[in-house]
Amino acid sequence: MKRVLFLIISFIFAISFTLSACSDPDRKSELREFLSSNADAYSNAFTEPECDFSVFSDYMKTWAEANSVEVAFAGEHSMVLKNKATSGFKDEPECVLLCVFNSKDATAGKSAIATGMTALIGPPEHGDISLAISERSGAELVGVKELPSKYLKSDGLISLYTGGSDNILTSGPVTASCKFHNSGKTKESAYAQAFEITMSMPEYTDPFDFVKGKSYPNPINTIGSFLASNKSSGRLFDIVSFTSEAHKGYTPYYAKAVVVVDSNNIESFKSRFEKSYSTIEGKFEKLEAEFEYTMEETDMPGKVLNDDVADNLISLMYTLNTGVCQQDEESGIIYSASYIKSITAKKGNLDISVGIRARGESYLDSLLAEYETTAGLCSTQYDFTKGGWLWSSDEKSSLVKFFTGCVPQQNQAESAVSLRSYENDYIAASLPKQNMIIYTFEKGDRKTALDNIINYLDPSVQKQ
Repeated sequence: MKRVLFLIISFIFAISFTLSACSDPDRKSELREFLSSNADAYSNAFTEPECDFSVFSDYMKTWAEANSVEVAFAGEHSMVLKNKATSGFKDEPECVLLCVFNSKDATAGKSAIATGMTALIGPPEHGDISLAISERSGAELVGVKELPSKYLKSDGLISLYTGGSDNILTSGPVTASCKFHNSGKTKESAYAQAFEITMSMPEYTDPFDFVKGKSYPNPINTIGSFLASNKSSGRLFDIVSFTSEAHKGYTPYYAKAVVVVDSNNIESFKSRFEKSYSTIEGKFEKLEAEFEYTMEETDMPGKVLNDDVADNLISLMYTLNTGVCQQDEESGIIYSASYIKSITAKKGNLDISVGIRARGESYLDSLLAEYETTAGLCSTQYDFTKGGWLWSSDEKSSLVKFFTGCVPQQNQAESAVSLRSYENDYIAASLPKQNMIIYTFEKGDRKTALDNIINYLDPSVQKQ
C-alpha cells in the first residue's frame, strides 16, 4: 500500500496535461503522448492482478486533481469524472465514456482506461465529457449496478474495451427464456443405496462468454450428463431430486442430485463418476479456478421421482441443445447460444429454465422451434417468453454513423451484435432510451481509438 501511495503522490507531479495554444494536429500529438504517459503510470501503479477498487479510486482522484477534472461521483464500486464544457460550448452534445476496472485482474484494463482518461481531456473546444468507471470483480458486474443513472444519461455513451479486433457494437442480443415442465407423482425405490452428487464453482461466470479457455462448465449440465451416461450404459438408478442455485444472469454456481442406485451397479456408478471428475478437473485446471465435485453416500429417501418424469429428465439432458447452438464454422461467429438457468426436480415434478441469446430474430426463432421439437420428443410441456433486444442504438444517430464510418467493419451486419454480457445491458434496463455503442479495439490501436474519440468530441470536426 505504501508503494501505491508513493506512486500516487509522484503521479501528481509527473502526469498532468497542460493546455497549449497549439493547432489541432499538435493537440492530437500531445494527447497521444499523454496517452502513453497515462498507460505507463497505470502499469507502474498496478503491477499485481488483484487490487481493491478503493485503491484505484484514490489513484483516479489524484489524477483528476492534477488535471483539473471534477470528481462528480465516487461510490464503493464505481466513480464518475467530469470535464465541463469549454466556454461557449455548453450546448454541444454531452458524451459519457465508460471503462471497466476489474479488481480481480487490474492489469487487463490498462489500455481502455488510459484511453478513456486521455479522451476525457478532450479537444481544445468541447461539450461536457464524463468518464464513468465501473468495477468488475472477475465476471461479476458490481459497479454498473451502483452507478446513478443521472451520470450516464447523455447524448451518446461510448463503452471502451480492448479485444482481439477493432469493432463497433451497436446492439445487444435478442433474448428469450424457455421453460420445460413435467408433472408427476412419486414412488418408492426398489434400490437400496442413496448417493448425493454435488458440484460447486466460482459464483459469477458469464454463460455467454465463449472466449477459448474462459468458458466454465455448467454444474447442471455436468451432473445431468453424468446421469445420462449412466442411463445409456444400462446402470439402474432412481432420481430423488435435482436442484440448482444461481445468481440472476450468471451460470449456476451449484447443483445437487440425489439418486438411489441398484446394489449391482454401485461400483460401476462410482467408476463412471471418477471419469466425469477427471474431465471436469482438466477443464478447471485450464481456467485456474477452484471447484468441488463430489459423490457421497447419503440417507435413504422416502420417495423418488416416478419413471416418466425421471426418464423425461434424462432425455432432456441427452438432447437439449445448449452452449453454442448456431455458429458459422468458417468465421467462428456465434449466432445463438443458451444455457440451463435452473433445474428443480423433486416431489414428482420437473422444471427446467433455459436462457437464450441470439444475433437476430431469425436465429432466435430457429432455436425456439428446435426446443419445441425437443420438448415433444421428451414428452415435456414447453413454453417460452421473448425478451426483445437487451439494448439497441439509433442507427441514424451521429454517434453510430460517425464510429461505424471511421472504424473499419468486417462482416458489419454480423459483428454489430455480441452475445457476451456487457455493462450496456444493465444501463439499458434503467435508461432504455440511452443511445450508446461499444467500442472494442486492440491494445496496439489505442492511439487510433483516441484519435477517433477526440474527433467525435470536436465540434469543428462534426460540423464539417
